[in-house]
Amino acid sequence: MDKPVKVLKSKSEIRRLFTNKIVNSEKVLIDGKTMYMTVNKIDDSGKEVKHKKNTKSKIRERRTGMFQTLNFPDIDYKESYPSLKNDLIENNKSVKSMRTILVKRGFHKSILNQKGLEFKYLSELEKYLFSTISSIRNIKDDELIDIFHKIQYWGGNQGMRIYVKRGGFDENFDIEIYRKFVERCLNFEKDGDWVQTVSKWTFESHMFGFNISFSTKHVRFWLYNKLKDDTLPIFDLRIQNGFNEIQGNNLKNNKEEHLEFYWKQMIDKSKKEDITLKQLERLLFNYWS
Repeated sequence: MDKPVKVLKSKSEIRRLFTNKIVNSEKVLIDGKTMYMTVNKIDDSGKEVKHKKNTKSKIRERRTGMFQTLNFPDIDYKESYPSLKNDLIENNKSVKSMRTILVKRGFHKSILNQKGLEFKYLSELEKYLFSTISSIRNIKDDELIDIFHKIQYWGGNQGMRIYVKRGGFDENFDIEIYRKFVERCLNFEKDGDWVQTVSKWTFESHMFGFNISFSTKHVRFWLYNKLKDDTLPIFDLRIQNGFNEIQGNNLKNNKEEHLEFYWKQMIDKSKKEDITLKQLERLLFNYWS
């Protein structure tokens, strides 16, 4: 049953009627016609009292104002999953540079496959990582560190800082932080706002020289055990700068809320295009390479 028109109890109230429903309005019936009414207070001078928004509301308003949607490039999203551009390691300056750093610092085994041979292609290394991580049960520290190096190797020389600054890898790498990060990935379940949760503990995993560009590379591989080809995509500077070349985008990969927004927009886009997140990430990365 429709509610009757609300009776105003004092002169300190003002009512407004609308034909369409608005936020916080009340449905009323006037002469058989449905209307929507708001009731606000007025001060002694007859002016309407404006309600102050609470802090959480203001933060939410700023965030939704900044992030409404992410504009994607106009490319063919139905292309089959391609290899990385410069897939041949010998032709990839960034990965070759990372290989040199690992070898000089005594981590030469981390550039080798199970047969003791060097990986020739990034796609070969990628396949090895996905396969190894998918079969992991109880992981030892040396295996954990070897996989860390291999992901860094795959990611290129922008990940060198953890090896070359302030005493090198032994001082900058924290096995407990990384193990906690890995265990969260391996035990991951899609509960509640799971993207926000992963974004939060991705930032908590940071060590010296281990920032979003590389922590999301590790997320991509370690979450594959649970999410397979819909594992959460990388958010490095190439992706950030590529998106920001498009009018209306303003991504910053050093902010937690931007990472959460990016991941959610990528999930929405992959569903819209009916492709996996792994494929979407690769198409964009190659497009901007």
